[in-house]
Amino acid sequence: MRRFFVGITGASGFLYGLRLVDELQKNNEHEIYISITPDAFTNARLELRENDLISIKDKYFNKSNIHFLDYRDFAAPVSSGSFNIDSYIVAPASMGFVGRVASGVSSNLIERAADVALKERRKLVILFREAPLNSIHLENLLKLSNCGAIIFPAAPAFYHSPENINGLIDFIVGKIFDIINVEHSLFKRWM
Repeated sequence: MRRFFVGITGASGFLYGLRLVDELQKNNEHEIYISITPDAFTNARLELRENDLISIKDKYFNKSNIHFLDYRDFAAPVSSGSFNIDSYIVAPASMGFVGRVASGVSSNLIERAADVALKERRKLVILFREAPLNSIHLENLLKLSNCGAIIFPAAPAFYHSPENINGLIDFIVGKIFDIINVEHSLFKRWM
């Protein structure tokens, strides 16, 4: 069984994290640990047009192979390097998250999980969603890249002729799956 950690932070783009978890959970050989910040839930309400946080959690993250972790729970298994996770994905990642992790600060479980991924030299994919970027953002992203993180802009391609927003989201999620070695058919590959 492969284990994945998915953190969803307060940047716009809750739909990326939602689609990522939805696709991962379809394979019963995947065990998914997920944590969501309060700011991410604010964006979820705006982007999904749903007001109740409990219903968002129950509707989208209530599968047998999903373990929902409170963002304040530093006793969660993913906060320890002795707990094996195959890949850590933060989607979307806010620039606040990027800055804190680049500075070695762990103020919540998602930041701690990212710190664990870096210290244990495990795969960490950071899907950031910000534009434009200032020099501080760029320096923090470079610092994380130099520490081994895979820096991934939420910048979909168009050569696969997406028909709607789902096609754009699927492209990004599919590229993340390529990085973490998960089979998919989310977009048509370049020929």
